Amino acid sequence: MGARHGRAVLIVTHARDDHVPLVAGALAARGADAVRFDTDGYPARARVGFAISRGIPEVRFSLPGRELRGDEVGAVLYRHRVLPDAPAGMDEEAAPLVRSELQGALDGALLALDATWVNHPHANRLARHKLLQLRLARAEGLRVPETTVSADPEEIRARFRGWGGRMVAKLAGGQLPLTADVEAYAIYTTRVEAGDLADDAALAACPAMYQEEIGKAHELRVTVVGDEVLACRIDSPGVEAARVDWRAAGRDAVPHSAVELDAALADRCRALTRRLGLRMAGLDLIVTPEGEPVFLELNAAGQWAWIEEATGLPIAAAIAGELLAGVHG
Repeated sequence: MGARHGRAVLIVTHARDDHVPLVAGALAARGADAVRFDTDGYPARARVGFAISRGIPEVRFSLPGRELRGDEVGAVLYRHRVLPDAPAGMDEEAAPLVRSELQGALDGALLALDATWVNHPHANRLARHKLLQLRLARAEGLRVPETTVSADPEEIRARFRGWGGRMVAKLAGGQLPLTADVEAYAIYTTRVEAGDLADDAALAACPAMYQEEIGKAHELRVTVVGDEVLACRIDSPGVEAARVDWRAAGRDAVPHSAVELDAALADRCRALTRRLGLRMAGLDLIVTPEGEPVFLELNAAGQWAWIEEATGLPIAAAIAGELLAGVHG
C-alpha cells in the first residue's frame, strides 16, 4: 500500500550509503512508497528530465525499475549527491562543460520538485559553515569554545599563550571529497603543542580554526529530527586515543549510551537546527566536569546509523515520521 495520496518519498543518496536501508525499512513499515535515487548511477543508470508542456512544468526520473514523475514525490530525503562524471573518452577541454551541464540538470530537476525536504540542499550548504554555526549557537544561549580563525602566526601564538597552552586545531570549513577512501583524508581535531607553532610558513599557508581545549566529562551527539531530540552520550575521556577527538579511536572503541537531555538544552538544540533552516541535524557537544554543555559543531547530513545500532535510539523511525508528515501534509 502506498503512502496517502499515492505520493512517494524520494531518497537522494549514493550507492555506498548504509543509512538508507534503515530509513527505507521504517518507511515500508508504515506503508510508504520509498524510491531510492543513487546519484552516482547518473546518467548511465538513472536519468532526470524536465519539460514544460502547455504551461505545465514536469520533472521526470527514470530509475532502475521505476519511472517517477515529480508530482508523485511528496517528500525528499536528501542524504548526499555525488557529482556525475563526464563520459569516458571525452575531449579534455569539453569535459568540464559536460560535467557542469550534467550537474546543472540533476540539481535543477531536484530543486524543481514541490516537496518537503529533509534537508533542502540550500539549507545543508548554508549549515556547513562552522563560523555561522558558532555565532547562531551563541545566540541561542549555548556556550561555545573561545575560538580564532587565522593564518597570522603571531595571533595564533598569542592565543596559545592566552589559553595557557590548551589549544586544539581543526578545519575552518573545508569539505572532504566523497570518495571510497574518504576516511584516509579525514582530519580530526588535534591538540596543538608549542612546537607546532614554530613554523611561520606552515601557519600562514591557509587559515585554520584554533580553539581553547575544553575539559570534558563526556561528549554528546544530539540528533534533532523535527521536534524530536535524540541524545547519545559518548564516554571518550576513558579511552586514550579518543580524548581529543573520539573519532580517531573508532566508534567501537568508545562506549555509547542513550540519554535524555534536560528541557532547556533540548530546546536550544531544536532552535539552532531551525535557525539554520534544517529539519534534521546532528549536533556535537562536550559536557565539562562541572556539567556544563559546550557546543562544538553541527552536521546537517551527518552519520547516525552507528548511534541507532549502539543505543537503540529510534532515529530512522523519527526520520520516516518527518518525511511522511510532509507527504501527508
